[in-house]
Amino acid sequence: MNFFTRFIVQKSIRNWKRTQLQSVRSQYGMLEGWVSIIVNSVLFVLKGIIGILTGSVSLIADAFHTLSDVSTSVVIVISFRVAKKPSDATHPFGHGRMEAIATVVVAVLLVAVGLEILKGSLERLFHPVDFKASWWIIGLILLTIVVKEWLARFSRDLGKAIESDAIEADFWHHRTDAISSLLVIVAFVGQRFGLSALDGIVGILVAGLIVYTGWEIARKGIDDLLGKPPPDRLIRRVKRAVRAFSEVIDVHDLVIHQYGRFMVLSCHIEVSDQLSLKYAHDLAEEVENTINRKFQTYTTVHLDPINIKDTDLKEIRLFLKRYLNKWQSTWISYHALKVETDNHGKTIFFDLVADPNMKDQEIESLIRDIQQNILRAFPQIKKVVVDVEPRYAF
Repeated sequence: MNFFTRFIVQKSIRNWKRTQLQSVRSQYGMLEGWVSIIVNSVLFVLKGIIGILTGSVSLIADAFHTLSDVSTSVVIVISFRVAKKPSDATHPFGHGRMEAIATVVVAVLLVAVGLEILKGSLERLFHPVDFKASWWIIGLILLTIVVKEWLARFSRDLGKAIESDAIEADFWHHRTDAISSLLVIVAFVGQRFGLSALDGIVGILVAGLIVYTGWEIARKGIDDLLGKPPPDRLIRRVKRAVRAFSEVIDVHDLVIHQYGRFMVLSCHIEVSDQLSLKYAHDLAEEVENTINRKFQTYTTVHLDPINIKDTDLKEIRLFLKRYLNKWQSTWISYHALKVETDNHGKTIFFDLVADPNMKDQEIESLIRDIQQNILRAFPQIKKVVVDVEPRYAF
């Protein structure tokens, strides 16, 4: 965040450093939205007047692109106002996903603008119109580019501060507007050298850029709504915090649901089966409270008692550790290892965490290979049962 942006944030937002709070996050969003609305309204009028005076379809299209930025910023303001509302009877997890909805809406508007510009540019390409732009007009457009680029960087800084895809989408709106204005200048200069078709060609390039950007932004928003995996860094931080408890042997089956900034988290912790029920229960509550405090989430911890004295289990753990290390994957691991004995002999049970990028056939091949290697290495084992964890559990 540069000095000027920081100055505006400090003067406009109370407790501006506490971005984990939804109320502060909402202020960031509305600040970005209102600044964008004011700046884009002024630029729309300026570009529109210049476009009419010069008769340039590229500049008129660019002006309406700027106007569309006003509508997207209105969406941003509304979405952050709704997102800060507390949970209610019909939305028990709050309204945080309103930001993801806003991201998709902004992206759709961006694509619509791009298609409209494409239509006008194709008409101008096949029916070019000669026009001359004075150098002072080109200078004014350069000024609007500088202003728009500042606005884009302002939005990017605020978006990064609160990790908001919706504001990032608005940033791309501003950035593509600045780029499209730059391409308009290229068209103006080309006209001065008799290249009348350049206006339509530049318009098509601008349209393509806008549509592509809108599509990429829409994919992000849709992923948030459908449910995407949590960031690797967050998974590592949560597991590190859980493993910090000396009584915790390991943690697995970590599941994280995100609703904007609010998270619902569950996990299994492995502890010695020698712990008393009360002690283990108190430990689970202490882990829950620690995770809730560190990550602003609601956490549920399940206890898995582990036999740490069984000789067979110790040897099999070492074997599996060496075997899985050969895959050189940060994801492939196992847990919930246990041995049961019946009239037919000993059976091993454990859960396998596969790499999310592995195909089903690869996972099946891995399981067969593990089973065959264990049965060869441990003749006393008669059967190996492996359950694969779902892709949402880490």
